[in-house]
Amino acid sequence: MKKLSIISHFYNHPLKVENQIKFWESLPDIFLNQVEFILIDDCSEDKPTIKTSKIDLKYYEIVTDIPWNQSGARNLGTVQAQGEWALFFDIDQIFIYEHIFNLLRSIDNLNTSVMYYFKIKELIDITCNKSLTHHPNTFLANLSSFKNMAMYDEDFSGYYGYEDLYMPKVWESNGGTRALFNDFIYFENIEFGTTNLDRDLSRNRELANVKMLEGCNKPEKLIRFKWKKII
Repeated sequence: MKKLSIISHFYNHPLKVENQIKFWESLPDIFLNQVEFILIDDCSEDKPTIKTSKIDLKYYEIVTDIPWNQSGARNLGTVQAQGEWALFFDIDQIFIYEHIFNLLRSIDNLNTSVMYYFKIKELIDITCNKSLTHHPNTFLANLSSFKNMAMYDEDFSGYYGYEDLYMPKVWESNGGTRALFNDFIYFENIEFGTTNLDRDLSRNRELANVKMLEGCNKPEKLIRFKWKKII
């Protein structure tokens, strides 16, 4: 079993995805031998060219076209992952290898009921134009604990936002806690995002409020779409 599953998803921007994979391929074998990469294509119109390589890469494509299906994409990555821990991050971020490698070397000593967040360099929240010290979509969790205590609620799919803010509430309602790992910067934003998409938060904001009043229950119906394995 690998120590770490590195999970990300994307929609379009094929060149950026290909460059991300090239970066992964450039990392030392002492790191790559302990990790697997899980990559989910969320029904992109423009698809990257991805070939097998020296890295342990599993590449899946969501076939059902659901707008804003981050919940489903991350759930698919989670159920396909086989590592002891899972590191989730958005494809428009790049991790600083040295710090992630140091994290990997200490991972056996981490608390499996804690969801760990990481500092990111120069990130602006586009919904409020405020600077963030860490990205809510970037975190480390024990894979078994995440499957038992959280997962993403796919009721949020189809509309923009709040799936990333609600999921930690489910984690906490099942006994988990959250913490910033340390003060080092682990990720940099490489500043690309899909434009001309509907980012109206109102529907999912209301849904999150209703679900929190109901007790932040763990979602039961997952992977509500067709998908296929590419690599």
